[in-house]
This record gives sequence, structure tokens and C-alpha cells, in this order.
Amino acid sequence: MKRRVLHVIDSLDLGGAQTFLLDLVKHHDRFRYLPEVAAMHGRGIYAPAFEEAGIPIHSLSPGKFPPLYVPNFLRLMREGKYDILHFHLFGANLCAKPLAILAGHRGIIVHDQCNDASRDQSPALLAADALANRGASRVIAVSESVRRYLMAHEDLAESKVEMIPNGIDASMFSPANELERAGARENWGIPAKAFVVGGVGRLVAQKNFGVFLRVAAQILAGHPGVIFVIAGTGPQEEKLRDEADALGISANIRFLGHVSDRVRLYQALDALLMTSDFEGTPMTLLEALASGLPVVASSVDGIAEVCTDGRDALLAPPRDVEKFTTALDKVIQGGGLRLQLGAKARETILERYEISGLTRKIEAIYDEVLSEQAAS
Repeated sequence: MKRRVLHVIDSLDLGGAQTFLLDLVKHHDRFRYLPEVAAMHGRGIYAPAFEEAGIPIHSLSPGKFPPLYVPNFLRLMREGKYDILHFHLFGANLCAKPLAILAGHRGIIVHDQCNDASRDQSPALLAADALANRGASRVIAVSESVRRYLMAHEDLAESKVEMIPNGIDASMFSPANELERAGARENWGIPAKAFVVGGVGRLVAQKNFGVFLRVAAQILAGHPGVIFVIAGTGPQEEKLRDEADALGISANIRFLGHVSDRVRLYQALDALLMTSDFEGTPMTLLEALASGLPVVASSVDGIAEVCTDGRDALLAPPRDVEKFTTALDKVIQGGGLRLQLGAKARETILERYEISGLTRKIEAIYDEVLSEQAAS
């Protein structure tokens, strides 16, 4: 018998959780599971991609306010008769998950993407999340650091929290050849022979693109021909443009906005620079590694669990502009180092982060929960 699974997420806008969810539902075993997706509000830029993959999507409310997602989620849950409700991101976990618990649903899976600072700074949010998680059947943590956080700060039982990292479809990404690189750069008007460093992600405080720009300024002092591109949108875009102007580097900084063709984006790059303050298992990192790019990134838990410094990436302490600059300078000057890091990077992805195997692990959790229901 096929089981019905409803994935509930804040929105289908730009984000790593949305990217992961799209790959996850694409790789569900359709002989056993029938996945659908519900966005708390709006459709979002990812909605067409889910529809193209044959995944039914539901928008529970046109916007955050008024919160029409409350009655609409209760109606969808009642009418859909879903065997598994799988919640992604904080809004869905904080708003829709408690409704499912109060309704008595017994197949609740929580996906926790990041041990972010917001819960530490707000005891009320932490308490609310902890209380609701106790009503879940299982909680999936995307890294060991997230798993430890949930057990230490939310007092969740070890048996309830499973660690399954994010993953990607590695077949989509591969090192670019010269023709692919030239075509990708032409698409954005990037000089064919320039060394190009990319930053990819939402333009929000967590990603700390301010550090990215300060590193760029120091690199450009010694390598004036390097081009830095930032792919993403978010509330800090105007502030970051102003910072680039103030640093005198605007001529070498390209803001690309939202880039839907991520494969072509990585083909245009020579290196990825990731200056986040905290991460779970970032999809951008996985995609860049699968593309064979040398990566310079923050040594925060969610990144350090994926990469080994000096093997498949170069890591620097978060916010340490000098050490980021030193690492990136080594990558720019060292062709042999770039080849070594790129080869080991793709090896890491193929060994540990291929989405098909990780989807089977998530489905095994579904199977356990459904067996427990049948036995009780």
C-alpha cells in the first residue's frame, strides 16, 4: 500500500531547505510513497520546479497575515488523510506542527536544519520548539552539532533524534570544461580569463556577506583582476551594495540576484567563498563540492562536519577576515592546490552526500514510525 506524505515548509522561496526538499521529493520511492508539499504562505520561486517534477503543491495562505494557513492546514490535513506529516523550517515547525499534534496525528517528522542563534536569544521560542518537538514521532537533525543542540537545549531523548545530513543529486553537478566555463561567464558578462570567486546564498545576517566583501577588498589589493560574484537575494542587498561602494571595490563585485540555473553558476566560478556565522548542512557547500570547486569556508560546525581543512576545502574561523584572505590567496595562486581540493571535494560528496541513499534513510524512519503506529 502506498503511503501519503505531506511535506510542510514555510515557503517555496529561495533557500537551502527548499533545494533539499525538491531533491528529496524527486527521489522518494513512488512505488511506496506519494509525496505532496504544502507551503505556509505564497507559491514562491521554487513552485514551478516542484510542479514540473509531478509533485502536488498547496499554498495555505497568500501571505503571512492574515494567517489563513491555520484553518487551511487543518482542512488539508483532514481531507488528505496523510500517513506522514514532515515539517521543514522554523515557521512550519512552530505554527503547523503544534496543530498536527493537537489534532492527534501520530506520524509527525520534524526536520531541523540549523542550531541557529534565534532560539538561544529567545527563551520563549526555544521552549515552544522544545515542547512541540516532544510531540513529534522523530526529529531529523542535519548535522551532529544540530543533534547535540536538540538533546542539550531541548532535552530531547537520544532515541528520538536521528542525524541525516542534507544531500544532493551529484549527477547534476560536475567540474566544468573550458567550453562550459566560457558559456557560463558570457551569460553574466564575466571576463573569460578572470579568476572568479563566488558567494551564494540568501543576503541575510547569518551568511555574513559583509565579511565576504572585506575579504574581497584585501584580495583585490594584491590581485586587482579578480571578479567576485554574489548570487542571491535578501533584505541586506542594498546595504551590501553600499558597503562595496564604501570599500571602493564595486567595479569587481557583481550582484547576480536569484540564479535558478545553479549548475551554470558553479561552472562560471573558480572558487567558492563562504563566510557564514553558522550553518546546518549548507546546500551551496554540497553543490560547490560536487562541482569540483575549491572552497574557502567558515569552520563552523555544520561546515566542518562536511569538510576537512586542507583535504577538500580550506577553513577559517568565522569573521576572521585575515585568515579567510590568506586561505583564498593560496587558492588563487596555487593551481595544483585548486586541482587537489576539487578532486577530493567531489569524492566527499559521492561517498557521503548523494541524495538517493539519504532519501532511503529518511524513508526508513517513516517505516519505523508507521510500524510503531500499527503495533500500538
